Amino acid sequence: MVGRPSSHPLAPLQPKTLTHSTSNCSICLKSNRLSLVIQPDQFKLLSPTSLDDVPEYQFGSKAQHHHFCNKCGIHTFAFGSYVWEGQTVKNFSINAVTLDPDQGVDLREFQMQYWDGKGENWKAGLAEKPYAGGTY
Repeated sequence: MVGRPSSHPLAPLQPKTLTHSTSNCSICLKSNRLSLVIQPDQFKLLSPTSLDDVPEYQFGSKAQHHHFCNKCGIHTFAFGSYVWEGQTVKNFSINAVTLDPDQGVDLREFQMQYWDGKGENWKAGLAEKPYAGGTY
């Protein structure tokens, strides 16, 4: 990744055990965000060393913290919580396209799944094909 922030997954990432998804919402669509959900303890922020020094963007309910590089603007990772079927779910994801080839992730091996974020239709769940307005 160019400039900062720089991060590294700490455990070998296994494509069959991780969610790799995107949405037709404007954030994912316009920034080519591919969310790779991992456990927070699988992530290490290398540069800068403090999360306080990584710019963040929030929208909607502001329950998610989307962090980005202040040099190039690319979304790097996000965390927060959301309510699903009455339960609060905590999540942590990295933008898979920011991983370098030497970090052991081959994006060709992932099954892509899609959310309908454009219509705030999260309850529709993950789909095998993009929802209207989305892209492969």
